[in-house]
Amino acid sequence: MTIAQLQASRDPVTQQTYIPPRPLVGDGSLREAERVTVPAQGVLFAYTSFQNELYGIVDLDCGSRIQTLLAPGTERIGERVFASSVDEKGQARFGHE
Repeated sequence: MTIAQLQASRDPVTQQTYIPPRPLVGDGSLREAERVTVPAQGVLFAYTSFQNELYGIVDLDCGSRIQTLLAPGTERIGERVFASSVDEKGQARFGHE
């Protein structure tokens, strides 16, 4: 199993991770964030469907929560999910391991 990497940024002081990446941290200090990559894996928190697509909220292992596309059949909340690829726009489609 190959797990994709997501582009992110991290606060060098608090270690908070931001996806998508941002140039500055979110506490208003104007401190620059470090560019990092994080594994596209975590736990499915919630999901919904819209126009024949599944969308989910995933709690990534790095501590961030993201909204993402889900593979068909990925409706088991609380189970581990991962993305095996990321497209040119930086979007991943998560599925069950």
